[in-house]
Amino acid sequence: MKFRTRSAVIGLACIAYAALVGSVLPATAQTTKDRVLKEGRIVIGIHNRSPWGYKKEGTGELLGWHPDLLRAAFADLGIKQVDFEVTEFGALIPGLMAGRFDAVASGLSITPERCQQVAFGAPDLRTDDAAIVLAGNPKAIHSYADLAKKSDAIMGGGRGSNVIKNAITEGVPEDRILQFPDIETNIAALRAGRTDAALFSSPTVIGLLAGNKSPDLERASPFTTDDKSISYIAIAFRKDDGDLRDLYNQGLAKIMSNGTIATIMAKYGFGPTENVPPGLTTSQLCGAAN
Repeated sequence: MKFRTRSAVIGLACIAYAALVGSVLPATAQTTKDRVLKEGRIVIGIHNRSPWGYKKEGTGELLGWHPDLLRAAFADLGIKQVDFEVTEFGALIPGLMAGRFDAVASGLSITPERCQQVAFGAPDLRTDDAAIVLAGNPKAIHSYADLAKKSDAIMGGGRGSNVIKNAITEGVPEDRILQFPDIETNIAALRAGRTDAALFSSPTVIGLLAGNKSPDLERASPFTTDDKSISYIAIAFRKDDGDLRDLYNQGLAKIMSNGTIATIMAKYGFGPTENVPPGLTTSQLCGAAN
């Protein structure tokens, strides 16, 4: 009888211990990569800007550099459905961190500051600063140095964009730089004569002037910049989703090696100057922030 009682007590203690251990030890959670592969679907945040990712007028079809790139990179990885959700540029990274998207792709430059927040994929495009001016380039603007030395020259740039920082670094006085919340107001200010040059990344300028839709405007050519203005674009993932980032990098490497990426580049007007130099890595671009 005593033996049976002792056995019962020991059994209950074992059950209690197992329950306690089960409540303390975490269950193996499904990662974003696991879910994406299981569903065959990934959600990407974009900000509806040419040439990065935009809806075609009339049809609503999602086109652009990154939509085409992502579809191609994921095609052989079992992810057949790439869905895109549009938000403001400034809401891309916050939306990613909040779990609204699995990744964001909208012309994000790899910078040490951003590397502290997100895990970038491999660089997919090289960009430099470029200027849009009125047809004929009436003030002969061909560099930040020109903007700096012409005392009556005013430039426009996107609020918080790299072009503002680069212009100041190259000597353009801050009181001759107007900052705008979006592309439309920047271009409108140029057309209205409030500015003499609208500065953007080179792929954005290529997209804006494609198809000769704005004959009153032209790209300042050449527009010489310091090497520090060169940046590299990539897809961004949450830092906890490094395995998903690595999976994407596998697909990107494949389409870079088989020539698919060159075809996509040509589709959007990109040439050799937008190629990423062989061997350049995200770790190198992130530096200590990697």
